[in-house]
Amino acid sequence: MSTDPPAAPPPRPGSPQPGPRRPRLQEVSAATGVSIKTVSRALRGDAGVRESTRQRIVAEADRIGFRLNDVAAGLRRKSQAMTTIGVTLGDSANPFFAPILRGIHSIAAEHGYLVLTADAQNDPGLERRQLQAFFAQRVAGLIIAPVGDDLGYLAHEAAYGSAIVFVDSPPPGLGSAMDSVTTTNEASTRAGVEHLLAAGRRRIAYLGHPRRGSGAMERWAGYVAALTGAGLAVDHELVRDELVTEDDAHRAAEDLLGRARPDAIFVDNNRLCTGLLQSRAFAATRPDVVSFDDFPLAAAFGITVIDSRPYEVGRAGAELLFARLADPTAAPQRRELPAQLIINRDPSY
Repeated sequence: MSTDPPAAPPPRPGSPQPGPRRPRLQEVSAATGVSIKTVSRALRGDAGVRESTRQRIVAEADRIGFRLNDVAAGLRRKSQAMTTIGVTLGDSANPFFAPILRGIHSIAAEHGYLVLTADAQNDPGLERRQLQAFFAQRVAGLIIAPVGDDLGYLAHEAAYGSAIVFVDSPPPGLGSAMDSVTTTNEASTRAGVEHLLAAGRRRIAYLGHPRRGSGAMERWAGYVAALTGAGLAVDHELVRDELVTEDDAHRAAEDLLGRARPDAIFVDNNRLCTGLLQSRAFAATRPDVVSFDDFPLAAAFGITVIDSRPYEVGRAGAELLFARLADPTAAPQRRELPAQLIINRDPSY
């Protein structure tokens, strides 16, 4: 008499096909030659595990795509979906992210899902730990406004069926492989710089954040394309990049306006523009400014802005996530929402 287990019934027509089996704790234990208990303690960060052993265990877990499941096995059946989604934001201190989060909440509420949020604080290492914690909690899916550019480990998660959507700035190399929502970064930046050129400006400076994500690279490309189209070369004396905070932009503006004396400035996000407005050198010279992303004081200072519509970006990201949950086998989608150039005149003129 055969002792083999009965074969699983064939899937019903139209039903989702199961993905590959996720690696188990036992496989990490076997590959590293340590006990299952030690593997578990190392991955949870418990004390008493030698650091060299911990690093070896973590490396193997990352290599095969193993993730701890912190949800107690008896609390739910494997076929049940969790009613939570995770969201990681690059820096919640940036007011740009609040409307994105509201947009995500609006769609999640329609589906009866709770939104759990983590703030990466512009720290790629913290971002990675937060994402791993979300996977351990087995949220139904993740929406990521990324900080780091080394997010290749997420390909493992997508391969095992995790629903992942990037918003704002997909990391290079993953944006085409996973769902994402962006705005018209390159085209809208070009239009903003062309607006300055049409006003007769020729020494147009650039204040920008690190060009690691696709959004920053596309905005830089738009700046270069506008200058090239006007027969102008990029003058690197007018460029200040690798800026993150308002203080970074404040210091860069003081240096830029004191040394290079531009007649206009393109700023590639609202937070950096806030730092520019805090500069005494800006108050003294008042060059024309175009800033990517709208912000409350733009009109009062006569700052022309490119409204990237973050609320709609958040809604579209959540819509893609729930579409992915409904059909895990669908081809990745990239949505690009058109930004709007809003011309504000300087009230002092």
